[in-house]
Amino acid sequence: MNTQRFLRMTVLPAAVGLAVAACGGGGNAGTEPLAVTIHAKGANFDVTTIKAKVNQTVNVTYMNSGTLEHTFVIDGLVPEQNLAEGQTIAFSFRPTAAGTYEYYCVRHKGAGMVGTLTVSR
Repeated sequence: MNTQRFLRMTVLPAAVGLAVAACGGGGNAGTEPLAVTIHAKGANFDVTTIKAKVNQTVNVTYMNSGTLEHTFVIDGLVPEQNLAEGQTIAFSFRPTAAGTYEYYCVRHKGAGMVGTLTVSR
């Protein structure tokens, strides 16, 4: 096989693949993960506003600093996470659409244990 043919068959496809990978597939490829720590105490979250980008991984550390059991839910994004008294859990999610989402504790939503996740492009 001659050198030009070798280059066309191996180097050129590899270069094209790298260029495509560098451009990403849309969304926010390359966006750093977002780390959020939320404390639940009484019927309150200490963090009531989270801002993320579409396709950004959101890593949540959820800590129960009180004596009540709590949950954490974002309808359509995060299934119910249960948190016993004194417990800490960690979970992740990745929003795929821009918008405003409510997060809440199922047990204490009526008491105002809610927050807002705002996802932008």
